[in-house]
Amino acid sequence: MRLILVRHGQPDTATTGTAGNPPLSAMGREQSQLVCDYLARETIDLAIHSGLDRAHHTARPLIQNTGMDVRVIPELGEVDRYGGQYGNIETIRSKGDAEWQRFLTDPIGYFGIDGDRFVSETLNGYRSIFAEYKRQTIAIFTHGFPINILLTHALGLDGIANFVPDYCSITRVTGSDLDRLTVVSVNETAHLAPLRQEAAE
Repeated sequence: MRLILVRHGQPDTATTGTAGNPPLSAMGREQSQLVCDYLARETIDLAIHSGLDRAHHTARPLIQNTGMDVRVIPELGEVDRYGGQYGNIETIRSKGDAEWQRFLTDPIGYFGIDGDRFVSETLNGYRSIFAEYKRQTIAIFTHGFPINILLTHALGLDGIANFVPDYCSITRVTGSDLDRLTVVSVNETAHLAPLRQEAAE
């Protein structure tokens, strides 16, 4: 099985603050279009998203343009999947060094969530994909922590925040089940080059 993990586009935290389930920002919508245009050139059997707005709307251009089947797996959502607050890295860092260190000490607990439960549920979400689908290529539109959790599991790393996937970056993993995974790539962003060129002009 081939899993293509896509982090959602930039969320609109400017207007929502720390409210959970924020929509995409204007930049996030542009990022989503670029990543979906890029993925539309690949053979993908199924799209999965977490059900949170920013993941759903990131996947939307691919689903609309290809008509592929789509499934929602809430266990692949971010910390606000339980209905609590949301905070991206930029927001947390803007609060100063002390707040940033508090986050790094316990990234999941920082949001008032039991880390063991969150990791277990997230891995079970991935496990359900391997149980139901075989020898397929699946695009999963998800979030920073769920991507970290799968990579950390695959590579046998300690901790939970070992990677910082960019918005609408692509991470590729292959394997026959959750405990037999090969990491092919992490944080592909070449498809977002047009946005970087615009920013430089």
